[in-house]
Amino acid sequence: MRKKSLHVTLNVREPSTVDLTVAERVQLDRLVPSGGSCVAPRRGGLLRPDVTTVALEPGRYFFKTLSDAHLKVVCGGVDIASHSGKDVPPEPRTAASKGDGRLGEVPMFTVQ
Repeated sequence: MRKKSLHVTLNVREPSTVDLTVAERVQLDRLVPSGGSCVAPRRGGLLRPDVTTVALEPGRYFFKTLSDAHLKVVCGGVDIASHSGKDVPPEPRTAASKGDGRLGEVPMFTVQ
């Protein structure tokens, strides 16, 4: 069974620290408005599997994963949105959302 990627968008409202737990290497990019859309210039290197503590300045960030992920906001203010597929990242909502879990194809995303 082929897995779909889970796309996660973070809207950081104030300087924040988060613990991101992933089972694979992921790239966390900052989304920067450019014209009528957003571009995602690379922000640092790949995050390694396991728990990584990341300090984030205000702005929008994005990553995608094929495995389950967990985000814990250590301090600050972060809104989260997640979805599967190749669509444009959604606007973050204050309420955390999870992958839809259809037939085990989409990874789960949990927020603490």
